Amino acid sequence: MSTPIPIPPTAGPSTQPSTNGIPPQTQGEAKKRVEPDADQIRRTKQPRPPLPPPHILASLVPESVAFNELLDVEAKLDWTLMRKRAEINDTLGRPVKVKRNIRVFISNTAHDQTWQAAQSAQAVTDDDVSMNAAVESKDSGDGVENGDKPSGGTGQDVDLSTGKGIPGWVLRVEGRLLDSGNVRIDKTKRKFSTFLRRVVVEFDNREPPTYPEGNVVEWSPANQPPTDGFEILRRGDSNVNCRIILDIAHYPERYRITSPLSELIASKEATRGEIISSVWKLIKIAGAQDKEDPTIVRPVGGLEKLMMPGQDGVPFHDIPQLVTRFLAHPDPVVIPYTIRVDRDYQFHDKCFDIPVEMEDPLKSKMADLLKRIEGDEGKEIMELEDKVGELVYHARELKQKRDFLEAFATNPQAFIQNWLQAQARDLDEMLGFQIGVASLNGGSVREEDLRRSDLFTMPWVDEAIVVHESARMEQERRQHGKR
Repeated sequence: MSTPIPIPPTAGPSTQPSTNGIPPQTQGEAKKRVEPDADQIRRTKQPRPPLPPPHILASLVPESVAFNELLDVEAKLDWTLMRKRAEINDTLGRPVKVKRNIRVFISNTAHDQTWQAAQSAQAVTDDDVSMNAAVESKDSGDGVENGDKPSGGTGQDVDLSTGKGIPGWVLRVEGRLLDSGNVRIDKTKRKFSTFLRRVVVEFDNREPPTYPEGNVVEWSPANQPPTDGFEILRRGDSNVNCRIILDIAHYPERYRITSPLSELIASKEATRGEIISSVWKLIKIAGAQDKEDPTIVRPVGGLEKLMMPGQDGVPFHDIPQLVTRFLAHPDPVVIPYTIRVDRDYQFHDKCFDIPVEMEDPLKSKMADLLKRIEGDEGKEIMELEDKVGELVYHARELKQKRDFLEAFATNPQAFIQNWLQAQARDLDEMLGFQIGVASLNGGSVREEDLRRSDLFTMPWVDEAIVVHESARMEQERRQHGKR
């Protein structure tokens, strides 16, 4: 099957990227993709220290009033960015379509036809006659006869390998996206081929072996650069009827709805999501949900036409599968055209406007904005916040050291006494000598308290003696009972 020759794109800027123009990834980019970010690993292992409360921060840094105001502004800015990010994500999740029109032009040219060769030969003969007349008037005494003058002849050189001199024609299929009048939307320019899934051209009376190319030409955009039109070159010296079939690519995919589903939802063509939504509205209006089990849809309100004969109901999760039976690919656009070879250039007397739906270009800008918020700028903000947290944590450590040394300089004896007591308490807690935990002396009293005489004058001593004597007497009674 032959493939048409794409027309080279016209000069000028184009916003449609080429599929084969993607620069190869460098080794550094591939390494970054494989290896995780070092800052992210550091945050996972060592989370950022929290900022102290405002009153503590004010005691640490007296000049922190302006910093607290900046924190309030940052909180408001973070809330605004979070709200805008949520709105952008919600907008990106909903399909926003813009209706546009594609205008298709059909034309053909003829070359090396018999009548063209005759015209060329006549033009050459006329030139020879005029040239001979001029030569005779100028060089009448040269003795050169007119019959001896070389003539251009009517013959034409034919090259079977390249096709030069063989009658033929060129069919051109071109298209462009019409402006909508909205400057924001019209900034996005797309090539004609990006709206097509495939193109098929069928010719009449071009069967092999007379025409070995065949009578069907098919083109698909796979591995093809975007283009604004196509050319089909063929040999022939007679008019040819053809059918140009354009299969439009819809995003998201659209389907043709067959009967009886099309009559029930009053729609001939729609996307899968729109069809399921219409069927759900039909179920709610008809009250087809079972009263006891709402997950079952009963064959009422016309839904019996969609179900198998004798089927009592279908689970709700089988509705998409049920609807799929009545979906088909949308009908392609078919343009009849007659290729004429009796003139140099033939243009179709009609232009064909094809309505299409495309994504709103504002969505791509919103996606870029969201990427910038979460990209390098967002990483820079996180790094600055980490640095601020580390500086505040370092300032708190410096203040603790300063208070420690200042207290020691004010009253060294009391400071050392209090420090030793604190260290003793910390040591007891580390070794397990605290209330409720048994120590080496068999109780839960700290060794330091046992060295204090006032410990044994407390009310708990009498209770401890009673408990101890009761346990001793019970033990002696059991020993006498065994004897």
